[in-house]
Amino acid sequence: MLVTKLLLEDSAENAAIGGTAGALEILITFPTEYVKTQLQLDERTGVAKRFRGPIDCVHQTIRAHGCLGLYRGLSVLLYAAIPKSAVR
Repeated sequence: MLVTKLLLEDSAENAAIGGTAGALEILITFPTEYVKTQLQLDERTGVAKRFRGPIDCVHQTIRAHGCLGLYRGLSVLLYAAIPKSAVR
């Protein structure tokens, strides 16, 4: 009984720590992924380019949406990534 209780407590603690680590990883790396995705979308043929490079993409995004603009779409990724990181 005591062993089972300790294992459950350890599992819950490990899941919480894993979920937190996954969320922090995404918070740190997401702006880079956002810029990369915007530049890839900018490469479509037949459409005038919006960005001259990664720095220009960051400047335009911040100018248009503020610093939080670099985190547009983050919530969708967090909903999937936190549970995934928690069970690893």
